[in-house]
Amino acid sequence: MTVTLHTTILFKDEEYVSPKRGGLRWMHRRTVMAVFMLLSDMLCLILSIEGALLLWSQVRADLYPEIYQPLLLPVGILFSGIYFSMELYPGIGLGSVEEMRRMSLGTTLGMLGLMGLSFYLRNVNEWSRAVLGLTMVFLLIGAPLARKITRRLALRLGLWGMPVVVIGENEYAQHVFNNMRRNWLNGLRPVLCIQTTSLHHIFPPASQKKLIQPWDAQGLFDGIEIAVVVPNQAPLGAVKNILLNPAHSFQRVIVIFNETRMGPMWFTPLLLAEHLGLEARHQLINPTHQFIKRVVDLGLILLSLPLTVPIFLLLMLAIRLDSPGPVFYTQKRLGYGGRELRIWKFRTMVQNADDALKAILAADPSLRREWEQNFKLKNDPRITRVGSFLRRTSLDELPQLWNVLRREMSLIGPRPIVADEIPLYKDDFEIFKQVLPGMTGMWQISGRNNLTYEERIGLDVYYVQNWSIWLDLHILLHTVFIVLQGRGAY
Repeated sequence: MTVTLHTTILFKDEEYVSPKRGGLRWMHRRTVMAVFMLLSDMLCLILSIEGALLLWSQVRADLYPEIYQPLLLPVGILFSGIYFSMELYPGIGLGSVEEMRRMSLGTTLGMLGLMGLSFYLRNVNEWSRAVLGLTMVFLLIGAPLARKITRRLALRLGLWGMPVVVIGENEYAQHVFNNMRRNWLNGLRPVLCIQTTSLHHIFPPASQKKLIQPWDAQGLFDGIEIAVVVPNQAPLGAVKNILLNPAHSFQRVIVIFNETRMGPMWFTPLLLAEHLGLEARHQLINPTHQFIKRVVDLGLILLSLPLTVPIFLLLMLAIRLDSPGPVFYTQKRLGYGGRELRIWKFRTMVQNADDALKAILAADPSLRREWEQNFKLKNDPRITRVGSFLRRTSLDELPQLWNVLRREMSLIGPRPIVADEIPLYKDDFEIFKQVLPGMTGMWQISGRNNLTYEERIGLDVYYVQNWSIWLDLHILLHTVFIVLQGRGAY
C-alpha cells in the first residue's frame, strides 16, 4: 500500500519576508528584550530598597540611609547575575508560574546571602536585616508585577516576541497556532504554521534521507530558533529527527500532546533504569500540600484585615443605601466531597431575585437558553446599581472569606457549583470533589465568564492536578489585574 505524503503551509507571516534579515532582526530584538527585563528588575530592586528604608526609618531613627546608596550597584549586579543564571533574560517562553518560581527563588537566595554577609561582617547597625527582609517582601511582590507591565509595554512597542514555527500532523496544529497568536505575552510569536501528514516528510530519519525525497524546507526556517511540534504518534522519535536535521537552526523544540481525554496535566520527565518516563502528580490530594495551602490562606487573610475591614464597612453601607433588603445573600453550592455548603456574598440583586428569575426565564426563551448553558445572564435585569459595580470588580465575593475561615472554601481553587452543573462536569466531577472550592481560580484569570463551560472545567482540572504555591501566587496577582480591568465579569 502506498501512502501519499502531503505538507501544506497554512500560514506565513508576511512581515517575516526575508529569513536572513528577519533572523538578524529577531536576534537584535532578543537583546533589546533582555535589556528591557533587566531594567525592569533593577528599577524594582531600587524602589524596594528605598521603600524598605523609608518604612523602617519610622521604627528606627538611627538608620543611615546614605550607607545603602553605594551598595545599590553591587547589589544590582548580584541580583542580575542570579536572575541571569536562572535564564530570566529575556525569559522567552517561560510560563508565568515558572517565571514567578525562578524569580522568587533567586530573590530569596540573594537576600539570604546579603543577610548572611551582614551577620559575618558584624555590621548589623549599618546593614539592618529588617530592611533587607522588607526589601525581599517588596521585591517578591513587585518584580513579577513589574515584569508583566514591562512585557505589555514592550509588546505595544513591537519589541517583544521571538519567531516560532508550529508544525503538526493533524488539524490540532491549527488550533495550537491560533491560540498562540492570541497570546504573545510569553514571548513566543508564531510566524509560520505547517500541517503535514507525516513529520518524516519534512524531517526524515538520517537512515532514510537517501530513500525518500523530503519536502523542500530549504531556507524556510532561517532565523527561527523555536519549533512547536504537534505529532500524532512517537513524539520522541519525531523530536530526535528534527534535532538532527540540518535544514533548520532550531535551538528549542516544544512538543504538544493532543490527548484531551487525560485532561491537561503537568508532566515531569524521569529516567528510570535507562527508560524515559513522564510523571504526572495529583498535587492537591497530598496532605502536606493541603496543609501548606491552609496556612497560606489563613496568613493572607490575617495580613489583609487592615484593608478588608474598611472595605467591608463601606460596601455594607452602600448596599443598604442603594436598595431595600439584606446586605448579605447566601447560596447553596457543592464543595469538598460533593457536600452542600452555603456560600456568602454581598447582595447584588433586588429582593426575591429567585422568583423574578423564574418569571424572566418563562417570558424570554433566549434568556432561558443562555441560563441553561452558563447558569448566568450577561445582562441580568435583577442586578442593582451597586450590585453591578460589585460584580464587575468581584467584590461581591468578599464575604466568602468567612467560608475560608470555616474551612469550607480556600482562597484559590475550583469555583463551587450548583447540583444542576454536575452532568456538565461528567467524570471530572470526581476530581472537583477532592479539593476545597475557591474564591478565585484559573478560569477567573483566563477569561472569566467569556470562556465556554468546557474550558472552565478543563482549567479547574488543570489546577487540581498541577497545584503549586507558585501557581497560587500567580493566580492571586493576576486576579488583582483582572478585577481592576473588569473584563469578562457579569
